[in-house]
Amino acid sequence: MKKTGIIFGKFYPIHMGHVDFIQKASGLIDELYVVVCSDDTRDKDLFKKSKMKKMPTIKDRLNFVESIFKYQNNIKIIHLAEDGIPFYPNGWKLWSERVFETLLKNNIKVDVIFSNEPQDVENYKNNFLTLPNSEKVFSKNLKIQTIDINRDNFPISATEVRNSPYHNWDFMPKPVQEFFAVKVAIIGTPHSGKTTLVHKLSNCYNTNFVEDYKKKYSQKNNLKNLEEKDFQHIAQKHQEKISKSIKNSNKLIFIDTEFCSLQANLLELDKKENNVINNLIKKEDFDLIFYIENEKKTPKIKEFDENLKEILAKNNKKMINLKLKNNNFTEIYNLSLDYINKLIE
Repeated sequence: MKKTGIIFGKFYPIHMGHVDFIQKASGLIDELYVVVCSDDTRDKDLFKKSKMKKMPTIKDRLNFVESIFKYQNNIKIIHLAEDGIPFYPNGWKLWSERVFETLLKNNIKVDVIFSNEPQDVENYKNNFLTLPNSEKVFSKNLKIQTIDINRDNFPISATEVRNSPYHNWDFMPKPVQEFFAVKVAIIGTPHSGKTTLVHKLSNCYNTNFVEDYKKKYSQKNNLKNLEEKDFQHIAQKHQEKISKSIKNSNKLIFIDTEFCSLQANLLELDKKENNVINNLIKKEDFDLIFYIENEKKTPKIKEFDENLKEILAKNNKKMINLKLKNNNFTEIYNLSLDYINKLIE
């Protein structure tokens, strides 16, 4: 007969220790249910105490786990809302009843509960098997099996990841790394050296960068004058390249030009904003925006500069102004490193 196992956890966030634990358990039974537990109050409190730059929602956490195990058909993911139940180690009775309801609703009957916490073995037995009609969701020969108690392959905890996500980067699975990757956009007036700074920083942090697609698009199509449809295409392609590049980034990704800059370029040409670009401005959230301001400004560069700053302000985009003086790129480079290191350390 088919044997079914189950694992409970907050997975806040899921890390490689969790992944290893789940892989070991999935090889011991036919079907494994991974239960992602959430409590809105508790999760917000964990986030406030953490050093994570943004809070993963329960939808994010479910997506992390589903993405990691999407090619393993014997691993199923379900959600358990624990709101209203006293926090661990209290509330075992109420929690057990909530688990019972969830398993019954999903037509799941469990043969084995896997845990890497030895102190929970008796709690599982005492609370699950004493529930009224427990046989509907738990086998009468229910087994509580402890594995990976010493975390031999991955000595890490979710608390350690939350408290220092970038120092524990290698303990994060790819979908979690993608979520926490720091996006740094570098913008500025023409000939300000923004592309040079992108290359310098991506080399320094050994990570990816996204080139200015407008420049590449113009060269590829041999265009001197762009139209609104060109800007819209450029913005959409630029977004695709950012999303793709994040997947293999090393903690950070550097973006040469962002969507406010494209809108400012378009205003020079058309005197009106593009709605598609506006939507991308609202949707894309950069962790840092460095604005390189050149001392020398022609009337055209001054117009672009004013339009760009107005668009940034209107969309509540905070920027860090880096003034280029006497072509001293090293000063700007060092200043950029200071801001980035403060953010990730």
